[in-house]
Amino acid sequence: MAPTTQQDNWRFCNKCYCLWWNGRPDNGHCAGGGAHEGHGSWNFYLPANPAEHI
Repeated sequence: MAPTTQQDNWRFCNKCYCLWWNGRPDNGHCAGGGAHEGHGSWNFYLPANPAEHI
């Protein structure tokens, strides 16, 4: 089934080299220590389908 929508505000972390959702005020917890660092990162849009449950 094709995705029905997208979720934006996903960023690339310069410390742990992973995507994280930048919708939290604390920037989440980075595996590289502290908060994620996304300076210069693009805003990635990931496909999402709210009707599907994982």
